[in-house]
Amino acid sequence: MSSPLPLPGRARLFALLLMPFLAACAGLPTRPVEPPTLAIASTGTTPLQRVAAASLTGFPESGFQLLPVATASLEARLALAGRAQSSLDVQYYEWHGDDTGRYLLATLRRAAARGVRVRVLVDDLHSDDVDELLSGLAAFDNAQVRLFNPFVRRRTSQLWKLISSLDELSRVNHRMHNKMFVADNAFAVFGGRNIGDEYFMRSPARNFVDLDILAAGPVVEALSGSFDAYWNSEHAYPIDLVLPRTASRAERRAEFDAALAATAPPPPDRTVPPRYAPYVKAPADFEAGRLRLVAAHAELRADPLDKAAGTRLGSRNGTVRAFVGEFTRAAQTEAVSISPYFVPGDGGMETITQLGRRGVRMRVLTNSLAATDEPVVYAGYQRYIVPMLKSGVEIYELSPSLVKQRARLGRFGSSSGMLHAKILVIDRARLFISSLNIDGRSERYNTELGVLIDSAELAEDVFEMLDFEGSSYTLRLDATGKDIEWVSGSGDKQQVQTTEPETDAWTRFKSRALGMLLPENWL
Repeated sequence: MSSPLPLPGRARLFALLLMPFLAACAGLPTRPVEPPTLAIASTGTTPLQRVAAASLTGFPESGFQLLPVATASLEARLALAGRAQSSLDVQYYEWHGDDTGRYLLATLRRAAARGVRVRVLVDDLHSDDVDELLSGLAAFDNAQVRLFNPFVRRRTSQLWKLISSLDELSRVNHRMHNKMFVADNAFAVFGGRNIGDEYFMRSPARNFVDLDILAAGPVVEALSGSFDAYWNSEHAYPIDLVLPRTASRAERRAEFDAALAATAPPPPDRTVPPRYAPYVKAPADFEAGRLRLVAAHAELRADPLDKAAGTRLGSRNGTVRAFVGEFTRAAQTEAVSISPYFVPGDGGMETITQLGRRGVRMRVLTNSLAATDEPVVYAGYQRYIVPMLKSGVEIYELSPSLVKQRARLGRFGSSSGMLHAKILVIDRARLFISSLNIDGRSERYNTELGVLIDSAELAEDVFEMLDFEGSSYTLRLDATGKDIEWVSGSGDKQQVQTTEPETDAWTRFKSRALGMLLPENWL
């Protein structure tokens, strides 16, 4: 999701037309005054804490393992939840009520039942299909659920949430896009994935190419501190305040268990390419007592909470996006950006121009119009393609058909492939894995989180996984230097197209028309 009105383009316009007819009819509930709750410090005594200590033997700082395989990334989370004995702190932008979301909730309920303190913080924009289950989880001892920046009127769908809150747009337009999963303050998973079938190659319609990373060491404590800040903030409301229920806690527990009684674990993935074999072993390695981690210095950056109140609209100082700009401009030889949405804006173009003048190689991988789930944002990005190409940027757009044919970035079956990873690699030595999209929404309206890791080994691993040419279109300027060409294949099999590939005229018209109607900082 990518624009300041977090709706599909037509719905945004419809909502804007209705705004004058809306009147305030409900406000945020009063949050109780209560002492903050904090992450439970590691004592080194739980099984996960012992595995972390063994895995970090001889490490000066933190340790990391990439999770490029979607099914294995889910299994890592389930393994952490199943082995936790002290705490689970879970923070996500989206949590769907599909098979993946339901099974993970059932796993958290089992953890709470064995005495693990479970804290779940979910942004409220996409929670409509999982409201009742989240409320049910909160009825169990040891489990707490909070909604970030909640909607308090019509909650039957995302569309009605927004339409009924348009007079509060300055508040509800700010969303929490952070993503993390921390177990026993010993291991953490963070990156681009939300909780839902399409993030773990389980959707029949569309699945995302994404990347998470598993971490142990000091960076986990930093992530726990960030979680605490958001959990205890004025923007996080206990779900019972937002969704008052007449049923007793016992009745809600029974409803939860009944709703999830038939929930089954994800089926095993027997299609993992051999080259990804080292990245699917986390559950077995937890059992064996030691994980293969890469030692590296790491720096966590999370947006200040006042960004959720709109204080960073005029200046991005102190934000994750500002931090990204700073270390990108320090590139000496190469800067590679992978982002599902890429609208650089004036600041980004200034950085691109500076790097181009210094001879830094720049590469961008983003979604094609055929692959994106936000065609309006594609229109915003499209304005920058020619200037970026003229500045020397190598641009690649993910092709939904090529990525399926190559099967290098995942096994998509009958579904379509879409890019969702948010990665920046500088000089093949520094790797930034985050929730941040390169667009106006992430810069101005969403809170974001990312970790900068100093590791040439991890950076090379990422490059080994990527498939710029094989799964994407290469963009270039035509002979006139004014128009764009999309190139696929090579040699005798090279194909050149002069309009957005795999799209029809109507799709292209809608993208351009809606893009012209909306201001760029809304994209």
